[in-house]
Amino acid sequence: MNENVFYVDAKSKIVDFLSANFGDFPIKLQNRFLNFFPLISNYQEEGIRYHPRLLFTDNIDVISKNLPAPKKIEMFRDNNENMFDSRIRALVPFCKQDWYIYIEAHGGTVSYGVFKNVGSIKDKSTEDAIFSSAEASEKIAARASAILVYANTRWTVTMRSFYGNEMNTNFALDIMGHSDMDTEVAQLVDASFCKLKTTSKKLNDLKNMFQNVFKNVLRDIGGTICVVVDKDYKRDDFLADGIWLAEPISLSKLFLQTTNYHEQMLTSIADLFLAMLNKDGITVVNNCGEILAYNVFVEPTLKEVGNIIGGARKRAAYTIINSKRRDIEGVYFQSYDGEIFFAAVKK
Repeated sequence: MNENVFYVDAKSKIVDFLSANFGDFPIKLQNRFLNFFPLISNYQEEGIRYHPRLLFTDNIDVISKNLPAPKKIEMFRDNNENMFDSRIRALVPFCKQDWYIYIEAHGGTVSYGVFKNVGSIKDKSTEDAIFSSAEASEKIAARASAILVYANTRWTVTMRSFYGNEMNTNFALDIMGHSDMDTEVAQLVDASFCKLKTTSKKLNDLKNMFQNVFKNVLRDIGGTICVVVDKDYKRDDFLADGIWLAEPISLSKLFLQTTNYHEQMLTSIADLFLAMLNKDGITVVNNCGEILAYNVFVEPTLKEVGNIIGGARKRAAYTIINSKRRDIEGVYFQSYDGEIFFAAVKK
């Protein structure tokens, strides 16, 4: 017997979200979007995985002009929505360079292009600059409708609007597998700077940089572990098997030395950190924002791992979580399959 199972409930919920948050969303464009929607969370071209971020709007100029350092490039302008799929596929590769795809439906035409905030790596991401400030959101919402659609994980597509509304569509059979990357990364960032004494502005800049790096982790890396240790952590046999830097990289000192002229320095260190996260093993930072080590391994034990289902990376994460080490703050874990969490070490 053949049986067809459809995400009917998800489709109706998506339509409801568009209606509630966009106003007059063109029905034909909506149908094209619904057909494309399941591809967003696991989009691939020639074996390369992409994580496209699509912004549907009726006024892209209003949105881009409210970014600190906006850049918008229109690529296509059509008289109808028939080319939607091919236009999106043509633009998706630019998402690797942190561009957002916009689809502007206005006055009977559909325009496609890319945009982003091209300011400092210390600035908020394009998405956060638009959506995280209630004042900015209200200001833009008075003149434009917009909905951002992106893959939160490999199994989950998130939709956000200016009205503070958010909806997650989960394509996994086990809904408990959903993870909110923004929430988990925010916990990691807070732990990584919880004992750093500095000005509130510098702390905010440091956190923005860290968050921007970890958002790129989802886009560019299949899986990773990052462990946060205490600033007074003394290396012993537990995390000894790895590459420990002779001199830790202090992100806070880099900010002291950095002006606009040295922006490339920050970008280079961020790229280096991303490369460390991409190596097998664990990347270690402390709670004063210093990068200490990478390619670090621990030996899982049955007692510490218990009945954990997963690969070596997940067993390593739970070995640390269950270690009861008072000198370790917590563990950020991301699997290839999209599971993401930050967990404090059990004390």
